[in-house]
Amino acid sequence: METIEPIPIQHGTVRLRPEVAADAAFLCVLHASVKGTELAALPDGDPIRQQLLDMQYRAMTASYHAAFPNGRFDLLTLNQEPIGRLISDLNQGLLRIVYIALLPEWRSRGICTALMRSVLDTPSVTRCEATVALDNTASLRLWSRLGFVELARSETDLVLEWRRLHSAS
Repeated sequence: METIEPIPIQHGTVRLRPEVAADAAFLCVLHASVKGTELAALPDGDPIRQQLLDMQYRAMTASYHAAFPNGRFDLLTLNQEPIGRLISDLNQGLLRIVYIALLPEWRSRGICTALMRSVLDTPSVTRCEATVALDNTASLRLWSRLGFVELARSETDLVLEWRRLHSAS
């Protein structure tokens, strides 16, 4: 996928940049903001909770790198400050959205919609797939707004698909 140009939005400028080792602390915080509710029975300060979140983060990141060796692992920034992560994999026109997340304070502000519109506008992308948990209503709304439709369903997830409409010549 080509480089995504900076995206001006109401709150500033959104950019994608490749992740670097120095981003690990932020990515752990982001992961905890997404997955922390799964460990809600353990108090925030509980060291076991933090150990579980750290293990989950390391396992998730390692498995994504193994499954998508040519994937893009990008940090999403707003006015140069990290606010999220996008992991994607492009192969012969099919873009798989492997993972997309924002810090809680930046969710539901149109940032992912603006970002994904820009990504989908990339000429090398002709199809896009995203797998979403059935109970993730915010993500389901995002993909629906962008024109994604159901491709497959399991007990826990939906695989959604978007296709570029080709204009008649």
